[in-house]
Amino acid sequence: MRNQYFCKILFLINYLTLQIILKRYSMRITQYIFFIIIFALLSSCNDGLSPQLEQKAILQGTIIYQSGINSWPPQDSLKDLRVVAFKHFPPQNIIEEILSGSAYYTQETLPFFVDSSHFAIEIPDAPVLLQYIAVAQQYGGLMDWRVIGVYKAGNSDTASILSINKSETKNITISVDFNNLPPQPF
Repeated sequence: MRNQYFCKILFLINYLTLQIILKRYSMRITQYIFFIIIFALLSSCNDGLSPQLEQKAILQGTIIYQSGINSWPPQDSLKDLRVVAFKHFPPQNIIEEILSGSAYYTQETLPFFVDSSHFAIEIPDAPVLLQYIAVAQQYGGLMDWRVIGVYKAGNSDTASILSINKSETKNITISVDFNNLPPQPF
């Protein structure tokens, strides 16, 4: 804001200086000087010390479906498919966690009947510790969801915690086996 006032004051000073020069020297030289001053003034006035855009943290990865396309359940049991990451585990109230911003999820449903798929979730309030990351399937009504895959780091047998810092992108892989679902946490 101060930079804008400074530019206006400079412009006014240059304008008054130009008026004085116009009275003393020929019009041609004055016009030349005027255009140089205006060009210098306009090229020096920009956003100044405006804050830089902050990059968001991203959780992205690949979901691998064991046994490929042939292992998927019937079409009528696939209503929605999302990756969900929770700050608290186990969540007291899943709906409240999502509405309060304590859970993150893919904005669109994941594709059905594929061997693998990619996902990305923006984490706007990093740094954050994600306690539970899962692929969830809606198989019926609005409240009919089940976990079909869980993020496990390395050779772990249990769900893994993941830390994400500001401007960081984390890549993970989640394995889904429709014939051997993980324990249901909810």
